[in-house]
Formats: sequence, C-alpha cells, structure tokens
Amino acid sequence: MQNYDLLVEKISKSSGLEKGEIERRIEAKRAKLSGLISKEGAAQIVAAELGINFDNAVVKVSELMVGMKKVNIIGKAIRVFPVKEYNKNGKSGKIGSFILADETGNVRIVLWDTNHISLIENGEIVEGAVVDIKNASMRDSEIHLSGFSEIKKSSQVIENVKTERSVISKKIEELQPGLSVRVRGVIVQIFNPRFFSVCPQCGKKAIQDASGFTCIEHGRVQPKERALINFVLDDGTETIRLTLFSDQINKLIPEENLKDAEKLLAFREDLLGSEVYVSGNVRKNEIFNSLEISVSDLVKVDVDKLIEELEKN
Repeated sequence: MQNYDLLVEKISKSSGLEKGEIERRIEAKRAKLSGLISKEGAAQIVAAELGINFDNAVVKVSELMVGMKKVNIIGKAIRVFPVKEYNKNGKSGKIGSFILADETGNVRIVLWDTNHISLIENGEIVEGAVVDIKNASMRDSEIHLSGFSEIKKSSQVIENVKTERSVISKKIEELQPGLSVRVRGVIVQIFNPRFFSVCPQCGKKAIQDASGFTCIEHGRVQPKERALINFVLDDGTETIRLTLFSDQINKLIPEENLKDAEKLLAFREDLLGSEVYVSGNVRKNEIFNSLEISVSDLVKVDVDKLIEELEKN
C-alpha cells in the first residue's frame, strides 16, 4: 500500500487531478479488468492514459518502489565498499557497491558492469561524491545497474542527506528480502546457541585445517570464538526466524554465559514468550528457503510506554 499511495500521489501531481479522482479511475480500471490486475498495475495504466511517463523522472530515495524499472536518481555516496570478486555457478566477475543518500533516505547501489565498477576502482566514486544514475532498476530494496544503465559524477551540490538507515514498521506477512524493518512480536522459540571461529583482525570466518586456523586475508591466525543464536518470532500474521550474532547477543547476555547451562536456561526462560521489538535486515535463507531477519536490535516491549503512545494516537 505504501508503493500504491506514492504512485497515486505522483500521478496526482503530474496530472493536476485530485487523489480521489485518480483512485476512482484506478478502481474503475480494475473493475473493467475483473480485478485481474493489482492496484499498482491499474495505476500505471491510468498514468499512461493521462499521458504521464515516469521514464525520465528523477526520483527521491523515499519514492523508490520494489520492482521499479528505469530508475533515475541523484544523491551523495556516503559509504563506498571495496570491489569484490565472485565465482558462482561457473560464472566469475566483479561486483561493486556503495550507499547513495539524499535528504529523504539512503539506498544501496549495486554495480555489475566493469565500466561502472572501474569508477570505484579508479577513485572517481568516493565518499562525498555526488552521483547521477539513469536507467537502473530496483531489486528488492537495492538499485542495480546493468550495462544499459548510466552512472557518472554530478556537478550538483547536495548538503544535507539522511545517513541513518531507513527502517519501516511491517507485519511479518508483508516482509520482502532487502528491507530494513522493525517488527513487534512474541518470541515463541529459542534454539541452542552455536559457536564459530573468526579472524581476530577482520572478523571473518576462520577456516580450520590440520595445522590450525587460516583467514583468507590474514593467513594463519589464533581465532576468536563468536556466538550465533536463532529465535522464532510470531506477530499474529506469520512467524519468522531471527538470527543474532555476537554484538546483538551481548546486549542481552554476555555471550560466554551461553556455555553455562544454568545461565542459558535462565536466559531462555526470561525471553521465551516475551513481546519484543526487532529491528534488522530481511534476507532469504537459501538453506531453509524462507525469509529471516538478521537482527541489529532487539528490545522488550515497554507496555506502559506502548499504552502511552497508543493514547497519543
């Protein structure tokens, strides 16, 4: 519905018609097509009939919609990631990415074309650079550029941008991969913690062999042990698996206490059945073929504060 509301607003602004009239035309179009298209699809048809073409329109981050094609956007690079090489299913290549921000929000930009990636490798796209992107597309909540897309440095000056990650409140049944969300629900299951070894310098997984542990970047290392624990959250619409790593676990309990049977039991009894707010990124777990949330924050619901907020609304 958020995407639909944004679309109606854009059509209204471009056509000069009231939102109510736009929505009436959308419903009439759906009725004519026996409801076989979504509201968003009907809105696109209404826009075309009104002679409105969004192909060349420059959008703000807050106006981006899942599935959007021919995305044109201008923003400031606030974080540039190192170029990575990949080799998957017999295909190899490079992938570049950075976070683009404007005054309404920020979004991850993903580059696949070697000419685009070279802008990062050559130092043309750096933190603070203003970038002009044309003919890109939305995949989940990221903007992806193909060989047909354009990207270049812009001469525009953008001062105030939103650097914090935009988080939206969602029901579990509404979640999609790539979203940064806040969900309220009840913890209905807590799995036993798992422990793994990481490089003490970069934090990446350390690989064990007969001689000890090796980091791909730093060679032989004396690893640190880190914890991982999974919960199941239920919000009344669906359930979803939560994954917490060391930083988030330590906000709830010192991770070394997870190896103490009594302290682990007390932790489970305290949290199981609790209503909590969970913030994090939605991703697809390929092993279980289901969505899960990689948790950045988990706090118990303060009932008194929640009642106060509801009374204000």
